[in-house]
Amino acid sequence: MASVSNPNAAVVAGNGLGPKTYVCSVATGTVTVADAVAEITAEGGTIAAVEGTGNGDHIVVQGGATPAVTGVTVVATFDQNPA
Repeated sequence: MASVSNPNAAVVAGNGLGPKTYVCSVATGTVTVADAVAEITAEGGTIAAVEGTGNGDHIVVQGGATPAVTGVTVVATFDQNPA
């Protein structure tokens, strides 16, 4: 169960994971998850999570350029906070 250490804290956009973090959906009719991961890592991204290998499953990418792989759609971007 989550706990709140400061109930008066403000909610702000961002993450504490490092540089930009991208959540991407993979259309496996166009590219396999394995090939998408290989191309994203070759472009400097680090794979933080893989939901699965089925169509529409998500991968989480930290750092690197915005993923630009055919069949991969960025569905959310989180900036480091504080920058």
